[in-house]
Amino acid sequence: MNLPHLEMRQTTAKIGMNITRPTLEQTQRPATLSIEQPKGDLSIETVAARLEIDSSQAWIEMGKIPAFESVQRYAEYGQQMGRQGTGRIAAEGDQMMRIEQGGSVVARIAKSRDTPPAEVTTLGFSPRSLDRVKINYTPAEVQIHYTAEKPRIEVQVNRPELNVTEGTVEIYLREQNQLDMWPVGGIFDGEG
Repeated sequence: MNLPHLEMRQTTAKIGMNITRPTLEQTQRPATLSIEQPKGDLSIETVAARLEIDSSQAWIEMGKIPAFESVQRYAEYGQQMGRQGTGRIAAEGDQMMRIEQGGSVVARIAKSRDTPPAEVTTLGFSPRSLDRVKINYTPAEVQIHYTAEKPRIEVQVNRPELNVTEGTVEIYLREQNQLDMWPVGGIFDGEG
């Protein structure tokens, strides 16, 4: 006798998923920056330049001498001229005392006083050279003092702002599982 047998077909269940990804939004305002630069302290001290010119030797060579020295020279010259004048007058007096010896003494004395000696003129440069004028120059001194001030910097950092949208996962049954059975061959009476 032919016994029936059962054939089966089974399908597994299938699931599906709907996924919404999470989102992240980040914003950050720039930092607040404040910079203040105080002025530095600057001081300048100047010692003036000094120029000294000693031209006394050049003036002396030009015949222009200081007052005190000029008085001394004229006093000496006056004394010398006085001595020469006194000597000349004494000599002329001696000649006049011997007038009886003849020789036209008066005419000779008058003629000697009539023509003054010729002046001698010489050409030259005054001052004779530049080394007659002494120049001494002291340059100016400039002292600069500067004290720098540090800048004052203030920074306020702004925190980032985060906006998060959570993601979702939705799971659903896409296909139901099944088990199908059916008899094959023989007689099946349904009673087992």
